[in-house]
Amino acid sequence: MSPEVLVLGLFSGLRPSTSLAAVLAILKTARPRGPLLVFCIAGFASVWLIGMLVVRVFHGVSTAIGGSALTTALDLALGVAALVAAVAVHRGWSPQVHRRGSNKSGAGVTARLGGGLREPSARLAAGAGIATHIPGLIYLVALNSIASSKPDIPKAAAQVAVYDALWFLVPFASLVLVILRPGAALTYLDAATAWLRRHDQAVLFWGLLLIGAYLAVKGTVKLLT
Repeated sequence: MSPEVLVLGLFSGLRPSTSLAAVLAILKTARPRGPLLVFCIAGFASVWLIGMLVVRVFHGVSTAIGGSALTTALDLALGVAALVAAVAVHRGWSPQVHRRGSNKSGAGVTARLGGGLREPSARLAAGAGIATHIPGLIYLVALNSIASSKPDIPKAAAQVAVYDALWFLVPFASLVLVILRPGAALTYLDAATAWLRRHDQAVLFWGLLLIGAYLAVKGTVKLLT
């Protein structure tokens, strides 16, 4: 497991997101344990399957064209994409549900899912777990890094699972808290993520900027050597 994948996983797991909003909304329900468990299982399974598929595709294409040309090209392309996204965030664009000055932690997700997270069924909780973890730019960067080491299927499966577990760090931690200390789960999560939710734009901007710069430099160095 490369440090790059671990860092990307932590960034995905800890940054403010629609997943955090959904978890907060579920924790405010009368019986959050069941829906949160389904949310975690369905979301984790979906992203793991997608991750394995993408890693195998990357590996197959890389083998077909030979060498590390695909990895280098993807590093450069994803690096540029991350830098463009950082500029967009700096100009005010945000994919986040949380906005500065807003305390409606689950409002965006609740609206998107038809208001069902207030009393979520198992089906809706599963849908929320999948919908709030749709793979994006950061996941592609991580999968490209995993594929570049040309792991066999068991190693690739383990590495994708580790990244996904980090991505689901907040939902998994919340589920553990709901089981061990049900009454404190919402309080702990609110306190632990308060700073992140207040500084969502800055966290996203600097994260994308650093990731983009790193990938652009990495891809350029590989291209020139």
